[in-house]
Amino acid sequence: MAEALFRRAVCARQEYRIASAGVETVNGQSPNELSIEAMDEIGVDISHLRSTALTSRMVEEADYIFGMTRPHIDRVVKEFPRAEDKVFLLREFEDALEPDENEIADPIGGSLGIHIHCRNQIEQAVKFLIGYLERWDVITTDDDEQKIVESVALGSDHAGYELKEFLKRHLQNKRIRTKDFGPDSTYSADYPDFAKTVSQSVASGQFEIGILVCGTGIGMSIAANKQPGVRAGLVHDEQTARLARQHNNANVLCLGARRTTPELAIKMINAFFESHFEGGRHQRRISKLENGNSNDGKRK
Repeated sequence: MAEALFRRAVCARQEYRIASAGVETVNGQSPNELSIEAMDEIGVDISHLRSTALTSRMVEEADYIFGMTRPHIDRVVKEFPRAEDKVFLLREFEDALEPDENEIADPIGGSLGIHIHCRNQIEQAVKFLIGYLERWDVITTDDDEQKIVESVALGSDHAGYELKEFLKRHLQNKRIRTKDFGPDSTYSADYPDFAKTVSQSVASGQFEIGILVCGTGIGMSIAANKQPGVRAGLVHDEQTARLARQHNNANVLCLGARRTTPELAIKMINAFFESHFEGGRHQRRISKLENGNSNDGKRK
């Protein structure tokens, strides 16, 4: 039902490729009669569809994988650990739901009414999901221009000065508006001063992104995160740079000059700029950081 409902919702738009598969199924099985009847009621024929077992190739090719229940997504992650960052519950994009309400139970074995209820849950979830994908520009077409950051605030201490200067030239060559908040030499400087000014310029909206450099990046990240509205991430490679944006919605990037070559710094910045915050369960966690709330630590 989910595949057919998603296809109907996007009306065969070319930027979406949709497939369904099961973690505990065999290939070639027909939908059960009650599922067919529930979908016929809204004018969707699924009688021709056949079941498919989830494969490693499908997992690798997918941008996102959505499961109905936590056991479903846990099973996918267990069998395909590298897919963890792109596996979600289908209903977790419905903000009004409590965490214990965002699963869709398998209707197999239930009545027609249960199948219809399941269909309605999926249909509602798909609407929220599509809204999320389009709101965060997750789905793009081949004709879309690459969206990049337009403005960057830079700062460092004396240990990060040379790398900061290199990155400033690189960003200016890319026609990205930059402002260097200092220092202007390798003379001893206190990193909290520059972390504060850069972070405040980002939190106020003057600049989209901040980049801070000190010897290890640790001091800059601690100082920057003291500023309201700032989510600073200390990154070490392209993956951590990408995830800082996707999962943590970071708006300040912190680098350690002693362990970061100019070439690596550019790769990390590019990965950070080209990524988008994924929302969903990550938004719930960001909200807890901002509101000072916590729960019992269970995976949601």
